[in-house]
Amino acid sequence: MSDSGMGTDAVWVSSEMTRIRRVVDRIAPSTLPVLITGESGTGKEVIARALHRASTRSQHKMVIMDCAAITPTLMESELFGHQKGAFTGATTANHGLASQADGNSFFLDEIGELPTHVQAKLLRLLADGSYRPVGGTETRQVDLRVIAATNRDIEAEVVAGTFRRDLFHRLNGVRIHIMPLRERPDDILPLMEHYLHHFCARASRPLLTCSPETIEILMTAHWPGNVRELVNCAHFIASLAAGSEVRPADLPQNLSQRTPHPSQVMSLPFEDHATPISAIRTDLPYKAAKRAWLDIFEAHYIQGILEREDGNISAAARAAGMDRRSIQRMVKRSEKGD
Repeated sequence: MSDSGMGTDAVWVSSEMTRIRRVVDRIAPSTLPVLITGESGTGKEVIARALHRASTRSQHKMVIMDCAAITPTLMESELFGHQKGAFTGATTANHGLASQADGNSFFLDEIGELPTHVQAKLLRLLADGSYRPVGGTETRQVDLRVIAATNRDIEAEVVAGTFRRDLFHRLNGVRIHIMPLRERPDDILPLMEHYLHHFCARASRPLLTCSPETIEILMTAHWPGNVRELVNCAHFIASLAAGSEVRPADLPQNLSQRTPHPSQVMSLPFEDHATPISAIRTDLPYKAAKRAWLDIFEAHYIQGILEREDGNISAAARAAGMDRRSIQRMVKRSEKGD
C-alpha cells in the first residue's frame, strides 16, 4: 500500500510505519524541530520530505545539507555563508544554506558529522534564528524549520562528548525512529513489488512476479542496507531477470547465496553453548516453528552480548552492529518470554 501523504517512495503496511505516518501528519504543520534516527538506508530522507510536503512551507523546495558529504573545514561556510575574502579562495561572497532555507524546511542529513565548533553556532540558529556568516560582523535572522537525521547513536555521542547535549535537546523536539527493514518484514514484499513495478516500467518490460522460493529468500534476508539495498535489488532484477517469474538465480549473488542448502545446515557443528537442535518445534507449522527458534536465538544472543558488555546497552548495540532501541526492544521481548 502506497501512502500518497508520505510520497511516492513510501510503501508501508507494517504497524510501526503506520504509527510513524500518523506522527508525521500530526507534527508536520508545527515548527518543532524533528530528529529522525535509524540505520543507514531505512528511509530517513523520505520521512523528512513527507514532513515538508505536509507542512505550511510546502510551496518551497526543501533545502538539504548532507553533513557527511562536506569537508569539516568548509562546513561552517556551507551552512552560514561567508563574506568575500573571509578565507583563502573566498573570491566572492556566499549566502549559505541557512539563508536559502529562510521561510522553508531545512533538512540536515547525518547531523552527527557536524564539527563541535559548528554545533555551537547551529545551536544559536535553532534558539533564535540568528547566525553570522564567516568573516562577517552583522547578525542575520531567518525563519526556518529544522529537520535533522542521523544513523548514529546520538545519545551515546552526547555521553562521549562528541555531540553537544544542549544541541541534542534542541534538535530532539520530536523524535522519529525508523526500525530497520529486518524488524518490519511486513514491508518487504510491498516495497519489492512497488520498486519492481517502477524499474520494469523504466525498462519497458512486463511486470515481474516472484516465485515462492524467491519470496522466502526475500523475507528471511537480513537486509543490512535496508530499503536502499532492496531498491538496488529490485533494479538488478528488473534489468537482468531472464523470465517473467523471478527465481532465486535471478537475485543478486549476496541474496541468492545467503540461504544455505538444508544438508549444509544440518551438518553444521553445534557448540556446547549453542541452542540445541531439539528446540526446533516440529509440532508447529514451518513459519511458527521458525519464529519460535529465532525467539530462542534472540534471547540467547541478547543475554550473551549484554553479559559481555557488563549490561551496557549502548556498548552492546555497537558490538552487535545495531541501534540502541533495537537492543532495548530485544531485551523487552526476552523478558516477556521468561
